Amino acid sequence: MNAAAHEVVAAFARAGLALHARLREMLDEHPSHRTERRGCGYTQATRFLSTHINQPRAPDSASDFVVLATWPKARTEALAQQAIAAGWAQGWRRLDRCDDAIVSTLDDEGATRLLVALPRTLAAIHASLQHEESRLLADLLRQILAPDPGGASMLPEMREKPEIGSCSQAEEFFLEIAHGRVRRGGRVNLFVDAEGRPALVEKMALGESHSAMAIASVTVGGVRLPPGALFALRYPDATEPLRSTACGQVFPLSAIAQARFLRLTTLAVSPAARARAFSAQFEAQQRNNLLSPGTTTIENLRAFAQAQLGPA
Repeated sequence: MNAAAHEVVAAFARAGLALHARLREMLDEHPSHRTERRGCGYTQATRFLSTHINQPRAPDSASDFVVLATWPKARTEALAQQAIAAGWAQGWRRLDRCDDAIVSTLDDEGATRLLVALPRTLAAIHASLQHEESRLLADLLRQILAPDPGGASMLPEMREKPEIGSCSQAEEFFLEIAHGRVRRGGRVNLFVDAEGRPALVEKMALGESHSAMAIASVTVGGVRLPPGALFALRYPDATEPLRSTACGQVFPLSAIAQARFLRLTTLAVSPAARARAFSAQFEAQQRNNLLSPGTTTIENLRAFAQAQLGPA
């Protein structure tokens, strides 16, 4: 293993769960994954995971295990079908929570043992990590591979890739919005939860429209995504807003017909961690004189949204 391997790459390898080769290359900052437009390796890694996050978690499919270099996928799917037939609707997922009587009926003892231990293994990996960006990524991997069967999607998935891109320019607009600057001709919409708390900030006519950033945790495809996650949204043009603000409109989260997680932005981690986590991408933000990329936080963007809504 590369002595300079990313903390997540090294931790998964030590646990016997080596990551997919491309994911390892991304996290280890291979030059092919560091471009001006596409960002750095960490950014690319979250794009890689987005493909799996935006798909429903099927109990009889082991396709999510593609994020690992090796895994007995065929054996896992065979066990899933047995578990479903025996009454465990989650299939192979979270067999650690399954009735022991059902687990004892599964044929492949070796694969069953791996699956039962998987949540504990992933939790131990997460606990071993020191850097916040590593814990963030490991949490996404954990939820892909061992999701909580009770977790319902807050936002409906957008399974196909949209025309809305995920290039590194998106931060430029959201950094400006976080400081109350909305360029001429642009609009900023807010999406609020059932209690009226702002959850998503959507930019319109600022670069690509219907591009949004989470300012609270939201769930897509059974995976909880943190503040600082970038999304593409779809909802009917005729959707009636709850009300208007000085620079846009306010909609309920329930109005969203489809949401696609695109990647994590530099705002997903604290300013102190950005240079380490986003390397070349963060350097480009500073070099290109974006508005305060080293000090702006999600709290700034949340404060902007709350000011548009009025007193909490």
